[in-house]
Amino acid sequence: MGEVRKLLAAVVVLALLGGAGLALVLFVGAGLSNRPQAWCQPGGSGVDVAGVPDGEVAGYAGEQLQNAATILRVGKELGFDPWGQTVAVMTAMGESSLRNLPFGDAVHGVTNPDGRPTTSVGLFQQQDNWGSYAERMAPERSARLFFQALDRVEGWRELEPTIAANRVQRNADPRHYAKYWADAVAVVAALAGVPGGQPTPTPPAGPSPSGGPSPSATSPGTGAVPAVPASYDLGPVAPHTAAVAAEIGQRFAVAEIGGYRENAVDSGGHPAGLALDFMVGDDAAKGDAIVDYAIANATRLGIDYIIWRQRIWFAASPQDGWRLMDDRGSPTANHMDHPHINLSPAPGPGAGALTCLMASSVRPAAFGTGQWLAPLDAPVSSRYGPRVLAVGDGGEGSHFHAGTDLAAACGTPVYAAAEGVVTYAGGPFRGLTGRVVFVDHGGGVETSYNHMDAGGVLVRSGDHVAAGQVIALVGNSGNSTGCHLHFGVYENGRHVDPEPFMAALGAPLG
Repeated sequence: MGEVRKLLAAVVVLALLGGAGLALVLFVGAGLSNRPQAWCQPGGSGVDVAGVPDGEVAGYAGEQLQNAATILRVGKELGFDPWGQTVAVMTAMGESSLRNLPFGDAVHGVTNPDGRPTTSVGLFQQQDNWGSYAERMAPERSARLFFQALDRVEGWRELEPTIAANRVQRNADPRHYAKYWADAVAVVAALAGVPGGQPTPTPPAGPSPSGGPSPSATSPGTGAVPAVPASYDLGPVAPHTAAVAAEIGQRFAVAEIGGYRENAVDSGGHPAGLALDFMVGDDAAKGDAIVDYAIANATRLGIDYIIWRQRIWFAASPQDGWRLMDDRGSPTANHMDHPHINLSPAPGPGAGALTCLMASSVRPAAFGTGQWLAPLDAPVSSRYGPRVLAVGDGGEGSHFHAGTDLAAACGTPVYAAAEGVVTYAGGPFRGLTGRVVFVDHGGGVETSYNHMDAGGVLVRSGDHVAAGQVIALVGNSGNSTGCHLHFGVYENGRHVDPEPFMAALGAPLG
């Protein structure tokens, strides 16, 4: 089972939505990275262990899962959040495969740098300078020693997990633990059993597309919170998509929810694992209640737009209300029997800590390491420099392309190339057409991202963004002949070739 599949399977287990036998479907540009995201803020309560599964999780079972549960309990007791708990599980995987070993590397002839034999034992393979043999062989005590050492690492949470672990363990290879991250997330999710949640605000009742008054969105029907079905067959959806399905499905007793569909026309919706269809049949009142609840909680849930009864509502422009859509021919195609909720690629700011942790682990592949990251994992379709254009496309005249084009499907997440402050997010700007985002990284360096469609700009001017944060979605606005990202780099206000600039920083494009 691939890393992404393990992660998504863990998400579905976590949300109690079933998910055995998921097909491996990679989102456009999907892969793994191990850096905390801006929407995953540190702090909060750690993961509680709901139970230890009888079978395997990501290849770990029995004693190994029991040891992982011990690590989580100790981390929770010491005040670590899910990110810290998962770092510890990952480290123990890399050191002992989650087994409490009475021996270490010495059996393989490995010595310390000064030539002395190693004395490492236990879950974390701690040497005798960590404590007595009995302490290092006691899983709870060895976990406590690890967490205490991790807490002494300055800024550990802002480091990649493998680097944070290495600062504690002093392994010769600082990237040794990276390959265990996805498995650690899967194990933590399975042991937790349910997603970390937030209190749910009470939405106001109000008019809805059906035209009549809607029932209270917090108390559908009789006012009792109905039981959710045993599972929904959502397919490989994003972590926060599964969490939204669980929350709304339980609250409104929805018997059937549609999730992933490979051949759906909305490339940024069902095929991307970001859309849900809440099938209500002819119960328009229930549909209205779901929609009112979703609108009232749109920011917290990370909702992008909603379609219901041949009308569409955008979270980015709530003041515009509901907009009439073209007639698609049938009640189902016109969404007369189901509200369609489309989610943003990133979870909302109120997402539960564990949901947030897992969503932050889904990232485009082939990213560089360190502070700079490729904004999109996609092939280069047009390079920086002179070219013959029918119209201007890049800021310095109709025959010079002042950036690098990366071709990807509309709706594909675009990531900030480095930490910085958004200085512009809107329409045409500084010679760039369509919707544009500029980020100032300090030291006279800026990056630009453009051609996003309506609703595809996910940040505002003044936002402080992290390297790898989702800031936009690929679009086709402005002088564009197909879905792509135009990526620009500026030094002291003048554009430079993005390809050598990014390559020199360890984040090659394409």
